[in-house]
Amino acid sequence: MSSDCVRKFETLKYYKDLDGDVDAGSCSLNEMDLDQLRCLAASDEDAERDIEQAKSIGHVYYFIFLKTSVLEDLERAIDRAQEQIPADVNSPQFAQRLKDLIVIQVKKCQHTKSSDDLQEAIFRAQEMMAVTPPGHSDRSARMSDWINMMLMKFSHSKSQEDLDEAIISAREAGAVVSFDESDGGLKIGIPMHKQALLHDPKQAVKFPETTTAMAAHHMAEKELFDIEAAMASTLDGMGNDDLLSFAELYKDPTDDEQIELYIYTCFLISKRKRSTEHLEQALQRAESQEISLDATALTSSLGNQVARLLENYEQTGSLETLNKAIRIMEQVVDIVGEYITPDILSNLGVVLGRRFERTGSIEDLNRAIDITDIAVDATPQDYPNRANYLSNLGSILGIRFEQTGSIEDLNRAVDITDIAVDTTPQNHPDRAGRLSNLGNALSRRFERTGSIEGLNRAIDVTDMAIDATPQDHPNRARYLSNLGSWLSIRFEWTGSIEDLNRAVDVADMAVDITPQDHLDRALYLSSLGSWLSIRFKRTDSIEDLNRAIDVIDMAVDTTPQDHLDRASRLSNLGSTLGRRFEQTGSIEDLNRAIDVIKIAVDITPQDHPDRASHLGNLGSWLSTRFEQTGSIEDLNYAIDITNIAVDTTPKDHPDRAGRLSNLGSMLGTRFDWTGSIEDLNCALSWYKEGWRCYTAPPSIRIRLARQAAGILILQLNWEESSLLLQEAINLLSAVSPRSLEHTDKQHMLANFAGLASLAAATALNAGRGAYHALRLLELGRGVIAGLLIEMRGDISDLKQQHPGLADKFISLRDELDVPVDNTTSPIFTDNPPSWESQARRRREADQKFSELIMRIRALPGFHNFLLPPTPDELMAAANPDPIIVVNLSSYRCDAFLIERDGIRVLKLPGLTLEEVEKQAEDLRSSRQAASLNVTPMLEWLWDAVCRPSLEALGFKTPISGISLPRVWWISAGLLSQLPLHAAGRHALGSTETVLDRVMSSYASSIKALIYGRRHHVREPAGPMSDHALLVAMHKTPGLPTNGILPYAAAEVEMLNNLCPSLQLRPVKPTLRKDDVLQHLQACKIFHFAGHGQSNQKEPSQSCLLLEDWETNPLTVGDLRDHRLQDNPPFLSYLSACSTGANEADRLADEGIHLVSAFQLAGFRHVVGTLWEVSDKHCVDVAKVLYETIRDEGMTDVAVCRGLHRAVRALRDGQMEGGPEGRDATFLGPGTQAKGLKNHYWVPYVHFGV
Repeated sequence: MSSDCVRKFETLKYYKDLDGDVDAGSCSLNEMDLDQLRCLAASDEDAERDIEQAKSIGHVYYFIFLKTSVLEDLERAIDRAQEQIPADVNSPQFAQRLKDLIVIQVKKCQHTKSSDDLQEAIFRAQEMMAVTPPGHSDRSARMSDWINMMLMKFSHSKSQEDLDEAIISAREAGAVVSFDESDGGLKIGIPMHKQALLHDPKQAVKFPETTTAMAAHHMAEKELFDIEAAMASTLDGMGNDDLLSFAELYKDPTDDEQIELYIYTCFLISKRKRSTEHLEQALQRAESQEISLDATALTSSLGNQVARLLENYEQTGSLETLNKAIRIMEQVVDIVGEYITPDILSNLGVVLGRRFERTGSIEDLNRAIDITDIAVDATPQDYPNRANYLSNLGSILGIRFEQTGSIEDLNRAVDITDIAVDTTPQNHPDRAGRLSNLGNALSRRFERTGSIEGLNRAIDVTDMAIDATPQDHPNRARYLSNLGSWLSIRFEWTGSIEDLNRAVDVADMAVDITPQDHLDRALYLSSLGSWLSIRFKRTDSIEDLNRAIDVIDMAVDTTPQDHLDRASRLSNLGSTLGRRFEQTGSIEDLNRAIDVIKIAVDITPQDHPDRASHLGNLGSWLSTRFEQTGSIEDLNYAIDITNIAVDTTPKDHPDRAGRLSNLGSMLGTRFDWTGSIEDLNCALSWYKEGWRCYTAPPSIRIRLARQAAGILILQLNWEESSLLLQEAINLLSAVSPRSLEHTDKQHMLANFAGLASLAAATALNAGRGAYHALRLLELGRGVIAGLLIEMRGDISDLKQQHPGLADKFISLRDELDVPVDNTTSPIFTDNPPSWESQARRRREADQKFSELIMRIRALPGFHNFLLPPTPDELMAAANPDPIIVVNLSSYRCDAFLIERDGIRVLKLPGLTLEEVEKQAEDLRSSRQAASLNVTPMLEWLWDAVCRPSLEALGFKTPISGISLPRVWWISAGLLSQLPLHAAGRHALGSTETVLDRVMSSYASSIKALIYGRRHHVREPAGPMSDHALLVAMHKTPGLPTNGILPYAAAEVEMLNNLCPSLQLRPVKPTLRKDDVLQHLQACKIFHFAGHGQSNQKEPSQSCLLLEDWETNPLTVGDLRDHRLQDNPPFLSYLSACSTGANEADRLADEGIHLVSAFQLAGFRHVVGTLWEVSDKHCVDVAKVLYETIRDEGMTDVAVCRGLHRAVRALRDGQMEGGPEGRDATFLGPGTQAKGLKNHYWVPYVHFGV
């Protein structure tokens, strides 16, 4: 089917679209994101119950297709819609259901461009006409669309038979059909419907044929004028001065011959001097004397003149130069009249669009669209330049959308630029520009609708545009700058630092290749500054921030005072200055930020869409200044203008949620200041409205839910706050998709620290059961580890019952579980796919993986596949050893006690968030000051947490003998930094200690515990290893102090000697990262004796220090990316400091440290430490543990019992040693135990199964 048929679908009115405002539970289909729609479509029966009865599941698949453009979804929609059509044509539902089917079929035809699909839609539309009686209110609309579809079929086939069929069918249906000889057009009058003029393509080519004929008419320029050949030759031979004198002589001609001569002379001077002045004189005289010049020849001569004017404008920004170019083109239009070419019209439209960008004249913009529309309509479908006109029209429509917010303009811009690209050959020199225009339109629609698929496609097509553009092409800079914009926007949605870094890179390239005096250089500088400023927020690089201010300052300085973009650049500058204030505290920066944003607001028209953004920006920094100065005037003004910003932002705009969040925060601040309940209630109202902005980024919606819940909790409305927080927890997966790098997931999740604990506490206060609250903790904590657990989990049941799905699962898992290659160069070459194609593959795999999981859950017996554990699974995990999950929140603290026969909640009134924060800070400070005193902390932990939990489980007194019972500890938030296993009153003779009542093990979550056990049950992929991988770092290079560990070699030698009795073969690799990682894949035990280094700011960079640690450290990230589950190793013993430290407070719930990394890699047990340990005592502790394994066998309980015996012996003074530590930042031997005989036993922990 031709692209014309696709474009003409715009004429359909009745069969245009499905109703998206269908109630489907908590929101309409229009408001749902892709994941929500897929969940709704996962089970036909459930979906049918959820959607109002009048609609079918076909609607759901239809709206899925609108977001994915996947034909399979559309075909499912058609199948479902057909099933829903009643057999009885007299049914009141028949017409509505048939209409739904036709709409979907029309959409399919648009997508496939298939004549067969169009014929099917026509057949159904004819069926609709048969059941529509005369006089029916919809008859004219149905008839009009039916006839239009038949004429579309004819426009494709050019078959007289198809045209005759359309005419006959139209007449039989009651339409009036006539042929107008005057304009060669077919007229069809629809009763009670407006007339539609549809030209026969064979007759409607008068204009284009004339144009084509003129394009082939290459006559000499003198033949355009009625002058003698000899005179023309004489004038051609004159020098420039003589020619100017001659023109002056005939400036006031007296007869027609002199008029022709004067015009021709001006024409020659114009060409020679490249001067528009004489050209304009020629055109004016031709117009005044009604002399007609050949359009094509004249256009060719004028082209260079206008092009030079535009080039001059790009360099100087001179509005007068641009006006002069437009005047010349307008004069050509007037002179040429009916013989004007589409090229002239389209070019005039482009130049008018440029003037709009310069002046903001909406009249110019509307004119540009009207003129370009005429050029498109007057051009045959197969005319080579039609794609160019379509692309220009799409570009200008997109610009008007930015001014008016018209979603109709925006959708049309996307549709016609898509057609322009589709009809442009791959090797066409203009394809890059059309791809870029399509990228612009798609990105604008993303910014309006929040559809991430549209943004991804915008990046893809802009990437293609750059790849198709030569390095020295003048448009390359613009395409690079556009790509930077789309990448930075995607970063703000997804948190992918790779996108942001590349946005900065391509913006830098755009600036570098743009001449200093080019008008667009200011745009590229401003964009570069924006991305640098945003990167500062992520990395805290003050160098990025200072450079951002410098380049945006340059952009503002080089932007003319009356330029349309000046306001946005000033607002951008203000934001960046405000960020520097937040970093440095410079009130001068803050005041200047407010001043420049005020100017931006003042120079922005009242009805301009960007005004809301500038007002919101100004409000934010005024509120910040209030926090510094206490000026209530600033706060009141901030609230007033942010209110205006919200009011002028469309309700479905993605930015509305962020503005509502800011407004609510300001009102909350004023409530704190004044006590106004009205402000508090308004803040709650805005937060709730923002939460319901389904087009907003999920991260902002989660923040709004938390803000609203905070006020609801103040009002003791536990029920509503619990529901909000539960939905926010369900959104966490949207901000940390599997396709995102782990470090990016960390950055996004750090913004929601404590959310799961708050949700669980609120649920309990709302009267929810223990399992409900515990499930929220499992969903909202350890999100990154949970995603890896899902991908690496045991799927043996799936393999046995559904091997095909299992194979798909493994294939997609393997694609997603491969570390992202960050070595791919972002510089564009002629060899795509590049870095973006890699990211695209991961996103597509993530989407397919989610869809596959939904399919698997629909199978009998797999409804809980990869979901949090059920109550029965939780209780099974606590058999035989109970699990204690300690939750921490501002409102209540609890211990969830999970036993083999039940789950209950124990309130812990002695445990408070404030006290945990104090204890964690005191511990950190005392370690840094080398004056560790853990006695008060251990006693407080005993009283507040451990004693009440153990006694509730029945562990009230010490048990004699070696078979102590065992418990599992899972701690939320900052409590994970404290040693619950060591809590107690450790005075001589005391038995009020955890150590004397139970053996302790830790887990990051119950899900992780179950996951580890399931791997043990299944058969390994190969023979079990008997290797003990031994690494001793006696001397660590590059450490200023404590670089030598005297006992590290002795520790490894001890284990080396025990290996025969453990039935292990010792293996000692080279002490370098790559060799150690290689040997990890074939070991049973890994023992490391050396230094560990914990990175509080970026915990995935915490590492074990090998010989090459300074250039190639063995990090948490490296280990987490390894997958050893096919032949899982048994034990990783990390005899180093801080390997289990969870020191990044905002990521405490994620548990990102070396111990957890080894577990995720596949180790069944890991022994680590919470902080510094004694070098000498490390040998003794390891010896006791391995001797226990030797005596009892390599069992799960032997590891736990061995560590318990070792630390108990160390506590009781049965081991001797010194203070040397194994931490890369150990401060020296001054650390002394206070209150205990020693503290060296406290930091040892066991994580396992």
